[in-house]
Amino acid sequence: MRSLFRNNIFRFGMTLFLTGLYSLLRNTEWSSVVKPLPIIFWALVVMFSAKRPAAEWVVANLFAAALGDVLLDLGPDWLLIATLPFLGSTLLLALAFHLRGHALDVNLGRGEDLLLLLPIIALAVGFHLFMAPRLADAATVGAALLLISSLLLWRALSLVISRGNAVDPTPVRFIGFLGACGIVTNYILYSINIGLHPVPRDLVIHVYFWGQAFAAWSFLKPAWKVRR
Repeated sequence: MRSLFRNNIFRFGMTLFLTGLYSLLRNTEWSSVVKPLPIIFWALVVMFSAKRPAAEWVVANLFAAALGDVLLDLGPDWLLIATLPFLGSTLLLALAFHLRGHALDVNLGRGEDLLLLLPIIALAVGFHLFMAPRLADAATVGAALLLISSLLLWRALSLVISRGNAVDPTPVRFIGFLGACGIVTNYILYSINIGLHPVPRDLVIHVYFWGQAFAAWSFLKPAWKVRR
């Protein structure tokens, strides 16, 4: 079983199967059962694979996200409560990226790091000011998600542009950053769907599933290095 979880073809093949299964069953009574499965699957992948530093925080992020998926699928009345696990999961993933850079001693200097944060915050504030009048009561929740999402993008991008490290190569870090972008894109699309224009449900949820998958994968060591 462990060898399966360490096989990339199995990892991403199962992700494709489970995300497709949700698309097929999301309008049935099985929706709440199958929706968290892709996220839970990746939690198991990380748990049973050789890991890079701070991967335990990724596992915590995934289980929090799975809880949020279940609550969100219960209906609009659960939106506020469901947001709490998503806020926690996003913060945990941001912490994982930060601690990974700290463990490898590749984080940027404080001044460079803060300069990197400024344009991300500016974009987040601009998007919030545009969407807030359209989100009504959901604007506060949207603002909280944007704030935490900014921290996630900041830490993931900071890790990408930090100095190279043979143990944690830049392409792997970039895949993690793409995963973070997918997660944040999900929050943005969800806001647009609520306040501006309907967005295909499959698009909204699939960018989240695959964002979590790519982010989690970037915290795993290659199987061939483990065997050696």
